[in-house]
Amino acid sequence: MSRRIELGLEGGGVLLLTVGDGDVNALRGALGGPGFHDVAAEEGDHAVDLAKVTYMRVLPGEVSGRIGFTGA
Repeated sequence: MSRRIELGLEGGGVLLLTVGDGDVNALRGALGGPGFHDVAAEEGDHAVDLAKVTYMRVLPGEVSGRIGFTGA
């Protein structure tokens, strides 16, 4: 199951990612630790500096697919 998470970053930036449940739990456990944490997301792989994360929000519900538009 995929979940959307929001990472608040020092300086006011926000990173919105789509990750699996295992990645949510791994990142939650790593918060407050030193160094970088690798996050594999649908949007690509990210190395997150744990010292710069000010909050993590897990948005409710699961992401089952995307809505998109195609050219006609």
